[in-house]
Amino acid sequence: MNKICYGCGITLQNTNKDALGYTPKLTNDLCERCFRLKHYGEVKENDLISNADLIKTINKRKGVVFFLIDFLNINEENINIFKSIKLPKVLLISKCDILRKEMKYSKISNWLKKVYNITSEISYCSSIAHFSKINILKYTAKLGYNTCFLMGITNAGKSTFLNNLLKDNNIKKEVLTSKEKNTTLRFMKFMIDDIAVYDTPGFTYYNMNSSLPNGEIKPLSYNLKQASTIIINNDLYLSFKEANKIVCYLNNVSIKKEYKEQIGVEIKIPQNSDLVIPGLGFINIKEECMIVTNINNYEIRSSLSEE
Repeated sequence: MNKICYGCGITLQNTNKDALGYTPKLTNDLCERCFRLKHYGEVKENDLISNADLIKTINKRKGVVFFLIDFLNINEENINIFKSIKLPKVLLISKCDILRKEMKYSKISNWLKKVYNITSEISYCSSIAHFSKINILKYTAKLGYNTCFLMGITNAGKSTFLNNLLKDNNIKKEVLTSKEKNTTLRFMKFMIDDIAVYDTPGFTYYNMNSSLPNGEIKPLSYNLKQASTIIINNDLYLSFKEANKIVCYLNNVSIKKEYKEQIGVEIKIPQNSDLVIPGLGFINIKEECMIVTNINNYEIRSSLSEE
């Protein structure tokens, strides 16, 4: 029986060093690519599956999809990927340990339904407590299926979720977790009781950020008493033409403020809206205003604080 690599899902082979799945010993759990990725952080180009091909593949299957998006990467681009899946599905908002303790899940669910028109069931999970409000095995069986698929945006915590699920069911197997995109290259099957659980390649998105939150995100508030420019990572900027109040929910970035006017695209921001920067997070802008920015991939949405 062929053995698969528990990193990428490729069948292990020891004949071609240049092909995927190569390992010196077929008794190993990881191919050489995934071994070097795990221990040395080395990344090589490979035959990554595209988002379109992954959607086409899953829509030919039967089962239930549990789709993970971490809180800071909730945006229209990623939600549209979720909506393109035709199977019965649940939206799992992951890494909930980064949320402020007082933020209620019911409030977030109402906001998701209103802003992104989510009609599927919504649940929440945490990489620290590794919990989910939905038991995916029981939920799959309840819908009359014996197969489910763990899918989601790259770095949303899909492999961590699966490893915790395997551990909780006394299965001594572990898939490779990595912040690099597309660690998993093929569908990997795990039997838990009578349910087949598949790990799948992650979906990628524009401006993907591999820097993961390392704890609760602490919002940074700025009371802009005059025209000011907020600079993110010494690169991106938002130039406010007048006084305003903003709250930044951004992941592992440097932020500084200066009073130099910038040149860029002018954007109108409605009162109490979020300016979403895919891969980084979002900035809540309290007052209606015009800003100038060099950010070319953004989204403006109603703020969660309105709920």
